[in-house]
Amino acid sequence: MKKLTFYLVFALFGIGTYAQTADWQKTFDKVNETFQKEHFKEAIEGYLTLANFYENSPELYFNLANAYYKTGAYVDAVYYYEKALQLDPTMQEAKTNLNFTKEHLEDDITIIQEYNKKDIAHQTLGKLSADGWAILATFCSVALLLFFVVYYKTPNSTGKRLLFVAMVLSVLVGISSIYAAVFETNYSKNTAIGLVFSDKTELKEEAKSTSTTLRELHKGTKVFILDRKGLWINVRLENQELGWIDKETIREI
Repeated sequence: MKKLTFYLVFALFGIGTYAQTADWQKTFDKVNETFQKEHFKEAIEGYLTLANFYENSPELYFNLANAYYKTGAYVDAVYYYEKALQLDPTMQEAKTNLNFTKEHLEDDITIIQEYNKKDIAHQTLGKLSADGWAILATFCSVALLLFFVVYYKTPNSTGKRLLFVAMVLSVLVGISSIYAAVFETNYSKNTAIGLVFSDKTELKEEAKSTSTTLRELHKGTKVFILDRKGLWINVRLENQELGWIDKETIREI
């Protein structure tokens, strides 16, 4: 009886989750129709409401960014293109639109790439998201179980050898996928990004207002957050320039 109750609860939970997902998708489709009708402000409100219920949809943030772009809110558009790319680094449409939108920003900072070992590893492992690697690891686990069952029931020695090799490969790929998922999760956590949302803010040499001003930053400038000290944040610009800014002037992505 207890087992039956457990299965019923599990089934009801699954049905409830599916229903919520289906309702979210229906609402998302309706908001997309609003966007297609060029009611961009209304679409923005709809997308923001949906984001409160589900924060892991790169398509949602991409469409929200497009809506902001259509209204001329270029800084908000950049912010949500970046959020979309944070969830799906391979989204080429977001990369293209982001670069195009940046042309409307005041600061023109040359992008200079400097890679350490973790960045180089991310260039390869980042082809899949952490969730993507986790799914691959799960698939390998299922494949390993299936190969083992077939191996156990196969009388043919040649077939057993082939299945044994398949099991070994499943284990190796599965372990590698788990490592990649953990690496990408930690890489994302340790690579905090922010966007300047104040009309202008000063990049300081040290974490104090009396320090030398290195340059003036404006709305939409992307910064990589390195450290925090009280009311100040140590950042790196896309041209690798370092400095400190007031933490109230940025919005983390």
